[in-house]
Amino acid sequence: MKTRCLIVDDEPLARELIRGHILKLENCEVVAECDNAMKAMEALRNHNIDLMFLDIKMPQMTGIDFLKTLRRPPKVIITTAFSQYALDGFELDVVDYLMKPVT
Repeated sequence: MKTRCLIVDDEPLARELIRGHILKLENCEVVAECDNAMKAMEALRNHNIDLMFLDIKMPQMTGIDFLKTLRRPPKVIITTAFSQYALDGFELDVVDYLMKPVT
C-alpha cells in the first residue's frame, strides 16, 4: 500500500518540486495539493492522508497555526525557507523539516 501524500504550499513551483520528488518514490503517491490551509483542511476531510508536506508562510493562516488546529494530524514534514520555525514544528511532533529550495 502506498503512502498517501498531501502537499500544502502557496507557491506553485514549490508544489511542483515536492511532487516531483514524491513521484520518484515507488511507495508514495500524491493524492491532493493545496495552496492554503483552508483547502488543506478540506483535503484532509476528503482523503485518507498519511503524510503532509506543509509550508509555513502562507496567506490567511500559517502552516504552524494550521497544524495546531488539527486534532489528529497525519505525519507532517515542514517545508520552508525559514529556519526559525524548526523548534515550533518539532514541538508539534513533525517528522522532518526541509529547507527550501528542496533539491
